[in-house]
Amino acid sequence: MKRKLLVALGVAGIFVMSISVFAHHGTQVSYDMNKAIDVKGVVTEFKWLNPHSQLYFDVKDKDGKVVTWGAEMRAPGNLVAEGYTRKELLEKLKPGTEVTVTGNPSKSGAPVLVFIKLKTADGYCLCNNGGGGAIPKEGVDENLKYSGTPPAK
Repeated sequence: MKRKLLVALGVAGIFVMSISVFAHHGTQVSYDMNKAIDVKGVVTEFKWLNPHSQLYFDVKDKDGKVVTWGAEMRAPGNLVAEGYTRKELLEKLKPGTEVTVTGNPSKSGAPVLVFIKLKTADGYCLCNNGGGGAIPKEGVDENLKYSGTPPAK
């Protein structure tokens, strides 16, 4: 009887944990991983935090209205493993920095994306696995629908 109860609790525990893992890693549910867009703007804030670093930047839309965008990046530990430092990124991504961010857009049309890479106006490139985004397959190009510009090569 005890053994059956322990097995049942174990199975229930695994089920509950798998739900939370799916909820946290629902990137393909929320974002279109078959599309990449370039978004030009000005950094307002960079947050070095877990579980994902965040980049916020202001973008002027087609009507000249400022829209704040958010980019979900890698966790600090992953960024460090790729050779980036907190000091470097806080300096390079300080408020007022002009950036072009490439990422996978939200399926809902919200101004958020999963980070692929970033280039600043002065040529700095955060291009080495800084985010969880995916570069789309050849032949998939619906980028004009989102930003009016094709993704950076």
